[in-house]
Amino acid sequence: MGIGKEVRELLQQGREQALIELALADSRALRPLVGRLWDSDSTIRSRAARVVGKAAASHSDLGLEVIRRLIWALNDESGTNGVYGIPALGEIGRSAPDLLAAHIPGLVSICRDDGLRLEILRALAALAESAPSLIAGELERLKQWVDDSRPEETQAYGRLVELTAGRQGNGV
Repeated sequence: MGIGKEVRELLQQGREQALIELALADSRALRPLVGRLWDSDSTIRSRAARVVGKAAASHSDLGLEVIRRLIWALNDESGTNGVYGIPALGEIGRSAPDLLAAHIPGLVSICRDDGLRLEILRALAALAESAPSLIAGELERLKQWVDDSRPEETQAYGRLVELTAGRQGNGV
């Protein structure tokens, strides 16, 4: 069985630990795993995002490569729609906040984009669960782009405020 098919089957079966082990043992699993972030099935996308985050925490080189790919997908020049990769960035932040730390200012800047803002806020909240101090200094910048007429955005921003309450600085 090819690695892409194996990744797809493990995701369908919900065998996330087996996928993490596969990704760590064989870096070729990374491409089909990241590809599943764009799957039409939201359950598959969520599982893939969790696996990517956990695999990144176990292997920082793998994590940095995935971050680079996902951020490129958010770039207008990439010609892709990177919104589906954002949850994986959040899971990487939750599992290995130090890997995502250098990219936080860029992710905050992406919040200018109405179509990406909600997912970025959610991803930053996932990171803030593990390292609230990394986000605390960015709250004012984020607030300027939150659209108060969109309840999901205000709720996601409120979650960030809760998670970072009393936290200052830029350390993990």
